[in-house]
Amino acid sequence: MTRPAIGTILPSSNRMVERVLTALMAHFPGVDSCVARIPYFGQGQGQPADAYDTASFEAAARLLSHAAVGVVCWNGTRGAALGLEHDRALAAAMAAAAGCPATTTALETARLLERLGVRRIGLVAQGPLEEAAAHAAGLPAETVGLRGLGIRNNAEASAVDPATLAALAREVAPGAEAVLLWSTNLPGLGLMAGLEAELGIPVLDSAAIGVRACLAAVGVDPRAAAGFGRLFSLPG
Repeated sequence: MTRPAIGTILPSSNRMVERVLTALMAHFPGVDSCVARIPYFGQGQGQPADAYDTASFEAAARLLSHAAVGVVCWNGTRGAALGLEHDRALAAAMAAAAGCPATTTALETARLLERLGVRRIGLVAQGPLEEAAAHAAGLPAETVGLRGLGIRNNAEASAVDPATLAALAREVAPGAEAVLLWSTNLPGLGLMAGLEAELGIPVLDSAAIGVRACLAAVGVDPRAAAGFGRLFSLPG
């Protein structure tokens, strides 16, 4: 029997998604993980400021199809700020190029919030506060706490001290039904379980959301990674 495989597309400047994949996929030894990159190396660099360079995603998805992946995911959060209709169109284009289902982290986050019945969120984002607000506005929940790290450089984001990120998560949690760590280049995976135990609400790392969605899409039960947090305790 052919082993299932998931395909991830990430920004060319991202250092974190592959770390997240390495940590999580160790719990799924029967599944392969394949990665492709698209040009995106700073605000407005490599991708249009208000859209996607769809051709670059189609090329990445087509290359992943050579490895016979069962799903392709754009593991980036831009869709929340651009508007989820952009991600729906992008997912359709990637699916056509790859010949398999495709999704994005922003689309999966919207679905996850609705599935969990989350109506109020706290959000910690990589960029400045106004950029964080644009992302929050694109998600189907009221934002009751918002912080931005003010970082526009992805390499800097991947080097954020997890303690700093955890402190900001605590600040946005009051009144929220879930906290989003909203950049796939922030070190949020290892914080989820501890913060959930402390705060009593789901804490959701965006890069982990994309990986979980891929596993579920190829029929793999995500609960083998439940130790990382509630995100992976959900069946299917």
